[in-house]
Amino acid sequence: MTARAARWRVAAARCLMGLTLCGCYNYVPVDLASVRPAEYVRVEVTEQAAVRLVKDFGAYLRELEGQVARAGSDSVSVTVPVGRDYRGVALEGGRQTLFLGLGEVTGVRRREFSRSRTVAASVGSLVVFGLIAAGVAQWGDPNSEVVEPPPPPPPPGAIVFRFRFP
Repeated sequence: MTARAARWRVAAARCLMGLTLCGCYNYVPVDLASVRPAEYVRVEVTEQAAVRLVKDFGAYLRELEGQVARAGSDSVSVTVPVGRDYRGVALEGGRQTLFLGLGEVTGVRRREFSRSRTVAASVGSLVVFGLIAAGVAQWGDPNSEVVEPPPPPPPPGAIVFRFRFP
């Protein structure tokens, strides 16, 4: 396999991985009133809210993914999963509830199944699998030459006649 073919296959594998990781679902905008209780959604917040949440959450985020609930007539709460790592080991995560005013929420998006992305990911998987199978078939068997094995030795105790001609 040439270096160019190897680079092309690696690029194809990376594209497929990226497509698979982002495929199958997409986020569609919905109205905050249509969100069911305890439904996971993506909430987009204003820049001022993101700055304010740094004190509560510890990170600057313009989008939060979690469960949304109305916390009164003028505010909502977003419960986000929080995970912790210590020296490369994932520890038991928890949840943190953040409160936002209605004016701080700029958009809400619901995750929905996407047939077009699923088809694209499936076709991409088949193409990559076909390329890998074709590459393996091209490698072939390096021991393809057929060589006759030597004859077996005579059994022990057999009489062997050896002739020498001067």
